[in-house]
Amino acid sequence: MTERSAWHDNVRVVGICLVVAGHWGLARGFYPGVSDPSGDMIFLFHMPLFVMLSGRFVKPAAAPMLTFRKSWGSLILPLVMFAAFNLSVLALVADRPRVTLGYVPFGLWFLVSLFFWRLLATVVGRRRVVDWLLWPLALLGVAVSGLIPNHYSIMRTLAFFPVFLFGMQILPQIETWLRRPWVRVSSGAVVAVAGSVVWANAARIQNVWFQHRLTYAELGGSATRSAGIRILVLVIGVVVSCAVMSLVPERRAGRLSELGRYTLYAYLIHLPVTIVLNFWLSPRIEDRPAARLALLLAMVPFTLLAMSRPVRRLTEPMVEPVKFATSGHPTSA
Repeated sequence: MTERSAWHDNVRVVGICLVVAGHWGLARGFYPGVSDPSGDMIFLFHMPLFVMLSGRFVKPAAAPMLTFRKSWGSLILPLVMFAAFNLSVLALVADRPRVTLGYVPFGLWFLVSLFFWRLLATVVGRRRVVDWLLWPLALLGVAVSGLIPNHYSIMRTLAFFPVFLFGMQILPQIETWLRRPWVRVSSGAVVAVAGSVVWANAARIQNVWFQHRLTYAELGGSATRSAGIRILVLVIGVVVSCAVMSLVPERRAGRLSELGRYTLYAYLIHLPVTIVLNFWLSPRIEDRPAARLALLLAMVPFTLLAMSRPVRRLTEPMVEPVKFATSGHPTSA
């Protein structure tokens, strides 16, 4: 399968809903005193899933300068605008933000890393020797990623680059296979087993291992052991991501499937909202289960609304500033 299909859009809709769910409290530490194994399960695979999908339609041997110009306008400009806006929101609902050298505000690491992944991907398909060395070097990057601070998202860029390559080179080759009935049955078993293991070990799991934002020294292990765990966690995340993709329906669900083309809107818009929820609202509803449940149930409608045409019209200048400036009309459906 080489062309984008309704299945890809459906996967993106499911994926972005899981991202928002994880950030809205289904994770250890977001609600003080709450440890929810479903959050650990989400964090196990939701980032590998989106990184894979981000690499899925990247063409090999793209022109480096053209890629740089396009990515600068589509990633770095929104990054700058949302960084300023999100820090302003954080200053209103929490203490003054501590901005240090290399600091990337909450959630915006993905734009930084995607910018570098696209540039790195331009070397793919140019020379056979480069293609042979690319995977060993990418895996070496995972191993050494925990030895350096995560300034400017360098650690996550190195850690997730093999996942991006997987989406670019391997995922297109296995998509037909993933959609076979017997594979879908097996995928259901994979997700069930993974969920059972996470649930049974919730008290011992440290989901910071799933986030790849701390150095090995901060994680408290030896470099060799920690590098092995990091690679193993990524492999498991990719396997579970493929299983989740396999379970997503491939039929087009009308406007719902079309929203899968606009997941960047939901991702960026949910970041300042999440800051308000985690720093202002969550402490106030910690002891109110009904309110926390209502917040969780609001997650899906909010995510879909953030990708809707009216919201895209309002937020296009920040999310897609180049498109807004050059098109002369709002985002169309």
